[in-house]
Amino acid sequence: MFKGIDISKWQGSINWNEVKKDGTEFAIIREGWGKKSFNQIDKRFKENYEGAKAVEIPIGSYHYSYADSVDVAKREAEFCLENIKGMQFEYPIVFDIEDRTMLSLSNRQRTDIVKAFCSEIEKAGYYAMFYCNWGWLNNYLYKDELLSKYDLWLAHWDVGVPSVSCGIWQKSDKGTINGISGNVDLDISYKNYPEIMRNKGLNGFSKTDNSASTNYFTYTVKKGDTLWTIAQRYLGSGGKYKEIKALNALNSDTIYPNQVLKIPK
Repeated sequence: MFKGIDISKWQGSINWNEVKKDGTEFAIIREGWGKKSFNQIDKRFKENYEGAKAVEIPIGSYHYSYADSVDVAKREAEFCLENIKGMQFEYPIVFDIEDRTMLSLSNRQRTDIVKAFCSEIEKAGYYAMFYCNWGWLNNYLYKDELLSKYDLWLAHWDVGVPSVSCGIWQKSDKGTINGISGNVDLDISYKNYPEIMRNKGLNGFSKTDNSASTNYFTYTVKKGDTLWTIAQRYLGSGGKYKEIKALNALNSDTIYPNQVLKIPK
């Protein structure tokens, strides 16, 4: 399992260094909403993308939908693809279906809208996923059709475990994370999506990008660990800690509990 957050412009300016130090292992960032419009690109999308990338937090993206037809869903997908062009995402590109204006549609229409958006995303070489809460999944969509084709990011708060199998579980909307002011959505990922993207050559990665990953494994820092002790344990000599430091582009010898490090094989 991997601990993450999802954010948009509503979280304001984010200190991504502090977010990473607090143990965040991935972030899903809002890219925009609706059909193509300059005013409907999240104004902090690029800033958040670059900030997370700078501290090597794996990221995905989500698009908030207002679609009322399959055609509009495809246009929303085109808008999303235009906004993420040239970027790399270790986590899926997500279709967010939850807006109350869509309740006037039928279950058939809403389900086909999800399929239409996700299909366009997949055709463009990205890993598609859909987001909804427990109520929408069970009452407003043909869930079996969607779950047989796409991963689910399920919003189900204040429960001990998610109610259905899902790729990502949004477990709370009232989390606190160092580096972010106010409440933050907290998420758990049950899949190693970065590995999937690299292995399959999706989301801006080519399959050749995976060649480097075969030369290291990941390790989650525990309380009391130092680069020296980790190097001693896995590389046979504490003096080899500089290899770990270089592989992770660390600027200092300081590491933090829950920080994920690449360890040379």
